[in-house]
Amino acid sequence: MNRSQAFAVAASAAAIASLAGCVNQGGGQSTSSSPASGTERMSTQLKGADGAAIANATIDFANGFATVTVEAGPNHTLSPGFHGLQIHSVGKCETNSTAPNGDSTGDFASAGSVYQAPDHTGYPASGDLTALQVRPDGSAKLVTTTSLFTAADLRNNQGSALIIHQSADNLSGSTGGNSGKRLACGVIAAGSATTTSSTTTTTTTSVSTVTTTVEVPPPSTSTSTVTVTSPPTTTSTAPTTTQNMPRGGY
Repeated sequence: MNRSQAFAVAASAAAIASLAGCVNQGGGQSTSSSPASGTERMSTQLKGADGAAIANATIDFANGFATVTVEAGPNHTLSPGFHGLQIHSVGKCETNSTAPNGDSTGDFASAGSVYQAPDHTGYPASGDLTALQVRPDGSAKLVTTTSLFTAADLRNNQGSALIIHQSADNLSGSTGGNSGKRLACGVIAAGSATTTSSTTTTTTTSVSTVTTTVEVPPPSTSTSTVTVTSPPTTTSTAPTTTQNMPRGGY
């Protein structure tokens, strides 16, 4: 092998090694499912009305912000395009249900209206998030941030839920648009409404059986002695008269 061939082989080997190093480095990268230090995480799985898993979501709280990550796999539920993504005010995801105020029915209506943090009345509502853009194959991934709610807000006494809607909300309006049908829902925090528990107290009365042994004497055998007194026996002794008859004749 001449010098030029040796140089070419060495250069090729170095290029291959460099490429392999890049591949290994990329393959070694992984997305950690654990929250960073000092971060509080809440997570949920969003399901359709038929119970099929549609997407997974996490909310990480740190430094006064909530970072919401939603990832959906290829599915036949989410059509390509933008879908409204909102946090709702009740921690329930019931199909064919009635809204808490009773004004509507349908899948996931029990989750209530869009969440509003205490003392917040403006629009967008506290629970309005960036729309989820779905790709042609039905998959999607969104990472967005907000400072309009805290973890404690979402754990209020009614809880909270994350819902993917059929269409995107019109965020340009003053009161918000209509996001249409609710396609998928996941409970973020279940409600902690006061429940009345019935406590049954069972009082067990301990009955002690006291056995008293009384020594009973055997029945006495009475021997009755009957003394029969016979009348005195009278012995009559007749006097014996002895006549001395003369001997001879008369």
